[in-house]
Amino acid sequence: MTNLIQTLKHVPSRILIVVIPFLLMGMVEYLERGTYEELHKWVMSHPLSMVLAYFVVGTMYLFLIALTGRSRLSFWMLCAILLPLGAISGSKLKAIGAPYYPWDLVFNNQIVEYKAFLQGYLNFRIIGTVAIFLAIIALLFHLTLLHRRIHFTWIERSIYAVIAIIMATSLYTDKPIPFMNLYGIYTVPWDQTITYDENGYLYSSVQMLGFLKVAKPDGYSKKAVTSILEQIPEQKAANDKKPNIIVMLGEAFWDPTIMKNITFSRDPIPNLHQLQKTFTSGWMLSPQFGGSTANVEFEVLSSNSMRFFGKSPDKILPYIEYMNHGVDSLASITTRQGYTATSINPFFSYFFDSRKVYKHFGFSRFIASEFFPNDFEGPNYADRAVVKKIIEETEKSKGPDFIFANTMENHHPFKPGKFIKNTIEVKGDITPESKGILETYAQGISGTDKALQSLIDYYSNKSEPTIILFFGDHLPFFEENYKVYRDAKYVLPDDPDLYTKTHYTPFLIWNNFLPADQEKKDLKISPSFLGPKVLQMAGVQGSYYTDYLYALSQKIPVIPPNEMWDKYQIKESDLSDYMKLQYDNLFGGRYGYEAKGFKDSIVQPGYTLGYGDPVITKVIQSDKKLQVVGKPFYSSCNVYIDGVAFKSNFDGEDTLYVDLAENPPLEAGKPHQVEVRIYDDKKMKIGQSNLYPLP
Repeated sequence: MTNLIQTLKHVPSRILIVVIPFLLMGMVEYLERGTYEELHKWVMSHPLSMVLAYFVVGTMYLFLIALTGRSRLSFWMLCAILLPLGAISGSKLKAIGAPYYPWDLVFNNQIVEYKAFLQGYLNFRIIGTVAIFLAIIALLFHLTLLHRRIHFTWIERSIYAVIAIIMATSLYTDKPIPFMNLYGIYTVPWDQTITYDENGYLYSSVQMLGFLKVAKPDGYSKKAVTSILEQIPEQKAANDKKPNIIVMLGEAFWDPTIMKNITFSRDPIPNLHQLQKTFTSGWMLSPQFGGSTANVEFEVLSSNSMRFFGKSPDKILPYIEYMNHGVDSLASITTRQGYTATSINPFFSYFFDSRKVYKHFGFSRFIASEFFPNDFEGPNYADRAVVKKIIEETEKSKGPDFIFANTMENHHPFKPGKFIKNTIEVKGDITPESKGILETYAQGISGTDKALQSLIDYYSNKSEPTIILFFGDHLPFFEENYKVYRDAKYVLPDDPDLYTKTHYTPFLIWNNFLPADQEKKDLKISPSFLGPKVLQMAGVQGSYYTDYLYALSQKIPVIPPNEMWDKYQIKESDLSDYMKLQYDNLFGGRYGYEAKGFKDSIVQPGYTLGYGDPVITKVIQSDKKLQVVGKPFYSSCNVYIDGVAFKSNFDGEDTLYVDLAENPPLEAGKPHQVEVRIYDDKKMKIGQSNLYPLP
């Protein structure tokens, strides 16, 4: 009877063990979002994600109780861990539009200036909310544990430990309890901010922990890297006059004419086919199929290989997980030699964490879709608009340029109706649905082919030496289970060549200064070797890394997935030095960078998104109209008066027009301040003008 009474006395404290993790979960998620409104919206729209977030905190709490045997101490320890993480994530999200990822802590994220972020984030409301939360918890502990101290027996602590282990394993691996399947939870690899927004900061962070498992190559050390460096002969620049180097990625660009069971009413890519007869060209074994362009970019720009990221590299996006410090690339290599390095991508600047990535690659400027004119072909920016941007940038600078440009006109999906009119007909034994998809695709790559030719025509007429690398990033996704490829009988049942058929994309290296037939055609190469090859052909000095890889590519031009190495007669020992150098670049001590003296100079201090902040030069007011004149203005620019958004129209050049009758009335008799802001598609401010007084 006495034991029962003692047990009943501790019922409130046991209930507290269940309740207070929920309160802490809510507090952490509030800090990550920054407002009550955002927290409420998440709770209402994703209640199951909220439950999983609660499980994360509860699991950690049970584990600490099992470890310490003290509930109050365990909870304050948990607060000391989770509350700062929530605040740091919220400050980072507010500052640069991305939460605090686990790899930010582990992989030394140099771009995250936490002190400055927190200063701009913490306010009286947030600090007051945290203080009230801590006071409530302290009061609850005081009331439930007044004159009593809970004694957890070793049996109870063991039970808590078992529960914590099962829950932690299930939350992380989805086994033995398949939370993700039961609740319909999923992640968005190409934009982890969506994952965090929907699944919550706490549960998403647990899901992301898997990306921290990066195996160190056997034998990696500073001594090993130094030994490799000593064996790499330095290649000097072969040209006194440095050529422009332009790299143009054709989105989902492939040559469908190699499918023999169908025909096209006209060649969709005649210009590429003609250029392939004269210039260096061939096939690139892409690490991707149907998407994840960023991984192909990663290989071409940095010369690092996706093949070294374990057994499931297709689930990894190094742009998001691992590009957290300066990584030497074609951009930084050329910048060290007087080039101006510019990245051009007609899509949102936040996608694939591009704002961060291009800065860490050493680019000086990143021109995203927010800074493009309204020139569309179908739902996406036309490839001709990308070519215009490339030409603009090379004409602006006095010296040589390195340009890396993406295209988007031919992006998935390929359903009929994507373009105003398809001008190419597909014939053959194929279903109507697949026929329509192929005709739309042919129309898309036809636009890319014309854009490529216009780029080459321009530099053919320039005396300035220029070399252009063009390549397709991956084959198009033609419905589930390779449906269109199967309908066209390009992919056969149990096809032994399935991987190579669906991963080889065309590439071309054009130039206006080298002898025409210096290279053989129909080459096969891995994307990580393309950069070293272009530097060698351009006569531009590379780095120790590109020098090493160019030599390696002469022996092993193609690196397939690990399970195919035997077929390609590749041994792991053949690539062991490559693995060590790549690990050193991304995760290790960066001893190679340090030895060559550019470890801390890859990131350019003047890195600019777009063309910098807009500048208002004049404001003209007449009747109910307002003209805001300045530069550089774009369709993404918005007029604000006294911090309030006003509807405006852009004239395509240098003026934003505001109809005051369609906007909130301005208070008479007081001065007003006009400004222009640029926001991305996620409502993140990426540009802001000067304040201009309005009488």
